Amino acid sequence: MGRKIKYSAEEKLLILNEVLRDGAPKVMTKYNISQDAIQRWRLLYKYQGLFGLQPEHRYQSYSREFKQSLVKKYLRSNESQLLFAIKHGLRSKTQLQRWIIQYNESNLKVCTPGKRDSKMSGRKTSFEERLMIIEGLIKHDVNYNWAVGKYHVSYQQVYGWYQKYLKSGNNPESLRDRRGKAKPEKEWTEVDRLKAENRLLKAQLQNQEMEIAFAKKLVEIRNREVGKDSSSRQSKN
Repeated sequence: MGRKIKYSAEEKLLILNEVLRDGAPKVMTKYNISQDAIQRWRLLYKYQGLFGLQPEHRYQSYSREFKQSLVKKYLRSNESQLLFAIKHGLRSKTQLQRWIIQYNESNLKVCTPGKRDSKMSGRKTSFEERLMIIEGLIKHDVNYNWAVGKYHVSYQQVYGWYQKYLKSGNNPESLRDRRGKAKPEKEWTEVDRLKAENRLLKAQLQNQEMEIAFAKKLVEIRNREVGKDSSSRQSKN
């Protein structure tokens, strides 16, 4: 069996485009990749954007509460393990499968791969901080790990805030802390609300511009490859 090749995000997206054009069987043979890999890349790109196709450089730490919550949510869902895992920020179904087994065995522990993740624990944040964090998250293609390192909060916090923001229909007010006896945060005026919506909208537009630039780069790469193939055929003739 040959050495497993690691593809860059750009290469994965080009391969996905080839699948749409030429069909999966032909592309699977050409690159010696499985149908499972193609399906996983499709879902990663759909639900996690370009960041989802990037190679992983480090492991992420998850709290026991987060893992329990995700397993319980999966057990109530009708989605496949792969789809559910990727929709909830994981890279594959392997982690979810392991957590399900541990949950059934009542052995679900905190995953802490190394001391480098110990500083990424949860902390108290103000409403303005949460707004700033979600703004940065959107600008960086919903890269949770980037937000964790940048703002020194936990993965679970960032994930929870962004999910609340999405479920509210992109309403910035959803980022307020309304738990129990928490001290009420200063309410907004209508102008404040509009300014916040404008900030998050600009972040989305900036991210879209980055995706467009990325797509143009892919077109340039494809055109170069087509040019090489054409030149090669001409030289053979």
